[in-house]
This record gives sequence, C-alpha cells and structure tokens, in this order.
Amino acid sequence: MSREPAHPAIGDRFGSSVVGVATRVVRAAGTRWRRRVAARATDATDTLTRHPLMVLAPHPDDETFGCGALIARARANGTPVTVVVATDGARSTTSARLSAAGLARLRAGELHAACAELGVTDVVQLGFPDGALTANHDALTARLRALVEDRRPGHVLLPCREDAHPDHRALHHAGLAAGPARALAYPVWAWFEGPVFPAAAAGERARLWAWAASRSGWLRVTCGPFLDAKRQAIAAYASQTTNLTGEPGWSHLDPRFVAAFLGPHELFRAP
Repeated sequence: MSREPAHPAIGDRFGSSVVGVATRVVRAAGTRWRRRVAARATDATDTLTRHPLMVLAPHPDDETFGCGALIARARANGTPVTVVVATDGARSTTSARLSAAGLARLRAGELHAACAELGVTDVVQLGFPDGALTANHDALTARLRALVEDRRPGHVLLPCREDAHPDHRALHHAGLAAGPARALAYPVWAWFEGPVFPAAAAGERARLWAWAASRSGWLRVTCGPFLDAKRQAIAAYASQTTNLTGEPGWSHLDPRFVAAFLGPHELFRAP
C-alpha cells in the first residue's frame, strides 16, 4: 500500500471535530455495505481456482489485501499464480531513519515473505517509482502485455478503477490495455471507503455511489481455512501495519482498514 495525502484514516481525514457520531455512522455504513455486497455476490470460489491466475498489485501488499485468500486457495489446489507488483512502494511513508531506497528494499523483502505465506514463488517486481504509474502508462502496458503473453493466465486480477489512489487506477487501465482474455477487478481503497466515499471529489461521488449500489456483477471467494494464511501474509508487511521505527511521523494503516480485509469473503467484479 502506498499512502497519498487523500487517503489517511477516516478520523484524520475529517479532523477531530467529527470524531464521534459522524465517524461512527460512516464506519457502520461501511460494515453493513460490505456484508450486503458479499451476501448478494455470486460464489466463484471454485471457478477462480481452476486456471492460472495473474494478480496485478500497484504496491507491495495490495495483492494480499485484495486477493490473499484466493491466492492461497489456488496454490493449495496446485494452480499457478503469478504476482506482479508494479511499483517499489518507496513513498508509503517518510522516515529520518530509513531512506526511500531502504524502504523499497524493506518492502521487497516483505513482499516475498508475504507471498511465501500464500504459497507463491512466481513474483515479478516491475520497479516503477511509487506514485508514477500514470506517467508510465505505455511502458507499464508493454511490460504487462509481455507477461500476459508469457504466462497466459486464465484470469488477470487487477485493482478496481474506483480506488481513488492514482497508481491503482493507472494499473487498472494498463492491465486492461495489456489484453488479458479475462479480467476481474478487486477493490482496496474503495472496499474500505465505500459506500460513503467521504474523501472523494464532488464530481466523483455520483459514479462511486452508483458503483457501490449496484446489485449485479459481484463475485465472491470464500476465505475459509485460507484466512489464516492471509492474516499471516498481512502481518509480514510490518512496515505497513505497525509503526516500525517508532517515529511519530511513520505512516501505517489503521487497524480498522486491516480488519475490513479479514472478513469471510473476498470480492471481485468484472471491470
């Protein structure tokens, strides 16, 4: 995960004046919405593990938050899985103790540790600068097209365009432009922020609300016994889930964010 100024925790985003009733309403709405989406989705637990998978992640850890249980289930079934991470993740925080290059190395190590928990050894790091995928659309698309042609996955899983982070949207569009036979989108920021999307620009909200309200097109995969592997993979990303150095300015994910991805299902949708 890479944080942008537009994506702090909900309480930080609105300021202390709304920590209270309004914040609780937003959180409760998100919990109810996630449950409703999962309940009305079509079960694809078996379908999505029959053919090779390619998971496209904007930053190290997006593959685990969005698809970790599916990845672990597929690997347990002997299905090949390729995890492709587009950026180095070096902008997830600032630190006086760790340089950007050092953070990139740390996150690469966490990526491989997390993928090992999920049973994946085919990990491809494209190494684009964190935050620069939009500016590198053509080069990114060419790299992804070559990987799709080489691995020939049955499904390519990519971040949804409803995620407000620009790298997520850029990888969504590049992934589709790479020409996969079948693609499915997984929500990350949109999964946590829906259905209210409090930080969305006014011009975006109507489309996002319509997306969240849609009752068709959702697929779910049951985490089942693979939830523990996903939990262990998330824990491997200590730089993202804890204050690793103890610095006051170290940015890491709110526990409520993490909890939103440890429910009984993972959700996907045709782009």
